[in-house]
Amino acid sequence: MMTFEEALNARFLLQKEYLGDDKPINRSTPLVSVSVATYQHKNYIRQCLDGILMQKTDFPFEVIIGEDGSVDGTQEICMEYAEKYPDKIRLFIRDRALSQFKDADGTVKRFNGIWNRMSCRGEYIAMCEGDDYWIDPLKLQKQVDILRRCDVSLVYTGFMNVDQNGDVITRKFHDDILKESKSGDMLSKLLRGNFIMTLTVCFKREVILSELYKRVPISMDYSLFLSATEFGDFAFIPACTGAYRRVPTGAIMSRKKEIDDCLCTIYRYFSMKYLDGQLRKRSLKSNFLIKLSIIERAVKL
Repeated sequence: MMTFEEALNARFLLQKEYLGDDKPINRSTPLVSVSVATYQHKNYIRQCLDGILMQKTDFPFEVIIGEDGSVDGTQEICMEYAEKYPDKIRLFIRDRALSQFKDADGTVKRFNGIWNRMSCRGEYIAMCEGDDYWIDPLKLQKQVDILRRCDVSLVYTGFMNVDQNGDVITRKFHDDILKESKSGDMLSKLLRGNFIMTLTVCFKREVILSELYKRVPISMDYSLFLSATEFGDFAFIPACTGAYRRVPTGAIMSRKKEIDDCLCTIYRYFSMKYLDGQLRKRSLKSNFLIKLSIIERAVKL
């Protein structure tokens, strides 16, 4: 039986682009790749793609859509957009028999989001899930300006929460006008809990080549943000650039074992750094080891 990593890489080679790989977008050299992972998002995917395609930039960008075998009409909408924007969109229509991997214990892990990022050609990567959307047409331009100008690995922004109808629930902002946190400080904050929303980030592509990101066996964005702390500082733009849609589902609970396993991997990775003396904050070390102990007991490792 193949391991997760073996299956991930072997099946990735079987993925083919809708409309082939000789479209105008394939012949371009994008500075930014925007990853869109989507499944059963018929009511939301148009708004998601429109928010990306409205971006005004002084650089070329590509949109990588991973359509994970939807049967509600999402797939047909993605095909429509790919046909209309061959100079922007690279669409992959997944077979869920290939895009999901079942461990020996029955835990199902997903390849779609990881494959999307593996397909990205840009120097920088941004992400927007199929049921979220951007509202600022200058989002990418603002973030790339900072990534070009400053020694940072990731730029994130403010966002708002909306319900399934698009009505605003709350707005999320940080207090600072523009905060560039040192990577060590950001690591401390992230290990206490994630506060960065996936739809708000733009980061250096090298982050997905990091050791930690490769170790975590699912498309878990928390590990991606932690990995980015090892490549430089973070920058924060307080403006609200997009909306995170809170749709009532049981998806998180159904993935609890998978997520707990990944948290163990993350905590063990950083515990080795503590043992190696690379991270020295005693209070953070204590907090971190307590979390590791709790998680390990929860999954009975």
